[in-house]
Amino acid sequence: MSKKIYLSENHTRSLSSSLIVVEKYLLELEDMFLKQNDSCCNELVKDIDEELIASNLSAIQEAKDKICALAEKYGTLKEKLSLQRVINAKRTKIWEILKDTLSKRTKGYGTFPKKFVEEYDADINKLIEITNKINY
Repeated sequence: MSKKIYLSENHTRSLSSSLIVVEKYLLELEDMFLKQNDSCCNELVKDIDEELIASNLSAIQEAKDKICALAEKYGTLKEKLSLQRVINAKRTKIWEILKDTLSKRTKGYGTFPKKFVEEYDADINKLIEITNKINY
């Protein structure tokens, strides 16, 4: 059994938060190395060679293992996420972003061309309608 160290609640909470964020970033990097994440709006250019990718994946796994060991050693808490709450929060954020994209909300970027307002807003509203189908 590994040595356990008991920190104050504040220090444990701080360490927990740091480990959660670092682990999340490591998982995102790992995902980028392992999957082709191209979409209609993003293209991941793999401008590093396979040997470096393999080396990075090894370092990521080592870091994830160390995070698990530190979490056990210092008794940090796992972040428990409710899928319902995550869906609701992300869906709300998507709605906010799309609403702010409507022509009347983009005045700070200059006057929106009147000849495109109806079609543009219809396109954005259709995307809002589609994303509102995401439920929990």
